[in-house]
Amino acid sequence: MKRLMTALAVMAALMAGNAFASETTTSITPDQALAKLLEGNSHFVKGDLDNLDKMSEARNRTLVAAGQHPYAIILACSDSRVPPEILFDKGLGEIFVVRVAGNIVERHELGSIEYAIEHLGASLVMVLGHERCGAVTAAFNANGISDGSNIGSLVESIAPAVVETKAVGGDVEECIVSNVKKVAEELEARSAIIKENVELGKVKIVRAKYDLDDGKVTLLGGEGH
Repeated sequence: MKRLMTALAVMAALMAGNAFASETTTSITPDQALAKLLEGNSHFVKGDLDNLDKMSEARNRTLVAAGQHPYAIILACSDSRVPPEILFDKGLGEIFVVRVAGNIVERHELGSIEYAIEHLGASLVMVLGHERCGAVTAAFNANGISDGSNIGSLVESIAPAVVETKAVGGDVEECIVSNVKKVAEELEARSAIIKENVELGKVKIVRAKYDLDDGKVTLLGGEGH
């Protein structure tokens, strides 16, 4: 009972803190959100960033201080070379970022994504893998077998992609793509909230891969379901 009351108190605080956000969320469709992300990435590729210089301006901080209403959620790798706000040329309050090595999804990540959909109004979820991902490479080299350590837990989550890729003689880059696709599938399979919003057309899940060399984000097959 004590644990339940604590959980309810936390949720009440979160809801109260984002009342402003819920009331002011602009209606951006999933396709519009995706277009905004891809347009921002084209700015990054060209080296013509619009939002980076404005992110720390006091005026912009004031605008989002009272609440947030991001239109897109990015599930990305923790790799220091893959900061979504910069890759997509977005300012404060535009995208809700969930980062973990290997862009995997477990309960904490699912809860974060559910929260951004239900309470912040985000309409797009992008699972973003990237070229030469260290976490996927480590899992690939270990044949998906964990040593039981905390780092090994990442290998456990990436193992299904490793098994699938090695079964057809694929390489690490193909494993990175497989991992992205499997994580995207898990979002709906493991979350009734995400699945319901996708089926209602309120949310779209897309799969993408970032190229470390040219800076381009490319959509992968199967996106937009």
